[in-house]
Amino acid sequence: MNNSQHNLTAPELLLAENQRLRADLELLHALQLLHQSITLATTPAQIHDALAQDAPVPLQAHTALVCQQSERGPWIALTGPGGAQLNQRADAVQHTLNTVAQHFRQTAPDTPAGTASSTTHTLVLPVSTIAQQTTALCLESLTPWTPRRLELANALVRHADHCLQALAAGPAKTTAAATAETARSLPAAFAVRNKRRLQIAAVVLVIALLPLQLKIPATGILEPVNRQRLYASESGIVTELPVSDGQAVRPGDVLVRLRSDELELQQAELLGALAESQARLAALETAAARGSATVNALSVESEQAELRARILSLEQQRIVLQRRLESLVLRASTAGTVIGRDLQQRFVGRPLQRGQVLLDVVAAETPWHLQLDIAETDLRHVLNASRQGSQSVVQVSYFTETSPEQERSTRLASIGTAAELNARGEWKTRITTLAAPLTAPERPGVGVQASVSCGRRPLLYILLRRAFDVARRTILLQGVY
Repeated sequence: MNNSQHNLTAPELLLAENQRLRADLELLHALQLLHQSITLATTPAQIHDALAQDAPVPLQAHTALVCQQSERGPWIALTGPGGAQLNQRADAVQHTLNTVAQHFRQTAPDTPAGTASSTTHTLVLPVSTIAQQTTALCLESLTPWTPRRLELANALVRHADHCLQALAAGPAKTTAAATAETARSLPAAFAVRNKRRLQIAAVVLVIALLPLQLKIPATGILEPVNRQRLYASESGIVTELPVSDGQAVRPGDVLVRLRSDELELQQAELLGALAESQARLAALETAAARGSATVNALSVESEQAELRARILSLEQQRIVLQRRLESLVLRASTAGTVIGRDLQQRFVGRPLQRGQVLLDVVAAETPWHLQLDIAETDLRHVLNASRQGSQSVVQVSYFTETSPEQERSTRLASIGTAAELNARGEWKTRITTLAAPLTAPERPGVGVQASVSCGRRPLLYILLRRAFDVARRTILLQGVY
């Protein structure tokens, strides 16, 4: 493995290996077709044309020329690319013929056909010697010849030699015999190498199709199902806050005392008005009882009725005002634990506005659940999993950020019907789980990392899921899907 492959991820390595295997299969297919063309040839000219026209592709050469030399005669070009009649005087043809002649002058006379030496990008391969006529294949490449390409070229010219010898021997040398000789001439190493590559491809395919559990990531918080949240019932100043964070309380315990100067002023004015009305009514009733001649009976009765109505209204206002004053004392409605940070420093002696949050009381023995956010692009997998069964069978694995070593599991309870945009500009949908098991006391709002099990999918899809989703959405937007 080279340095560049070390930087590749597992999916990229799989794709690279698939590309290499596909290229090898295409090479094998091209060689098979070329072997078939040479085997089925009925004349030497057809074999020469197949070598010149079809050999450059699988051997990665850009030109090929088949040359022939009569005994002690000059080399001539038999055929080349395109199969057209060659101009023997062309500079390119003469350069190739000189290269071939120089190769045979430097090669030992007893060198067997099919061996080759390559010092440059030009490769000369002796093909056959029949009736004192030597045939050779000259290949020119843009890149140096690798051992594997040399091996393939040697196997190819040996097969062409067997077929030419069979044609020279007459009908007794059958095509089947030539094919058998060709099979024996194929390099064993090449066959073993491709068998190993096919085995690797099979293993990669099996791994890619191996079904595993698709888990969709989610983040959120751990929250108690039941909690009492205390709000400031009236605007005022905190005079007493006898509890602290983490303190256990019982029903009726005082949590916060407020003082409202405005309500106290209203109460004083109301009580004054009430006392004044009651005194006036008492004076009128005393005067009427004495039968004073100076008192008009009709006016007295009218004023008494008005005072009684006023006193009744003031009494009702006093009751309402008294309830508002009593609401300045906030008490615990259930047994539980106080949750709030720096309560005394934040609230004691400081003014509050009506409706301002003060603290929470988490009920004792209350169940807890997860409130998780799922990306809109992943929500469809969760919806599909919930439709296949019921939401209560969709498993959710999670761990809290305070206890990452303890993985727990619960089940899906509900899926939100609306998506919201978070602070990072991502659309998220809220899902909620059933009661989550706890092994240690937790705090409301602790961070949670979770994964939702959405059924079994092939490993290749799990690894490349996001790429598949992007491609699918692109196709949908283009109106092709």
